[in-house]
Amino acid sequence: MGFMDKAKQMAEQAQQKIDEAQKQFNESQSQKSASAAGGGDQRFDEHGRPVPSGPPAADAPPGPVAPPPAAPDEAAAAAPEATEEPVEPPPVKEGVDSNPDPFKPLQ
Repeated sequence: MGFMDKAKQMAEQAQQKIDEAQKQFNESQSQKSASAAGGGDQRFDEHGRPVPSGPPAADAPPGPVAPPPAAPDEAAAAAPEATEEPVEPPPVKEGVDSNPDPFKPLQ
């Protein structure tokens, strides 16, 4: 019976430590949320990421810029001519099915 009493006592101590750690965590989270709520104007995008407030920085580079569309004359001149001839498939051997049954075992 001494072993069971000792195990029960250790389980209670462990539970007390867990409860204390959970309480400290909850207090730190409430302090964080209170300080963040103090700012008040923090906004988030649809994925939950914080959105910076205020105007964009002047030294920030602009987004990607697409080149202007080329005129049809320029596009035709820039495109290389296709000089390769189409390749024919190799000839099928006698007695070999060109479209074999995938479930039929190999012989």
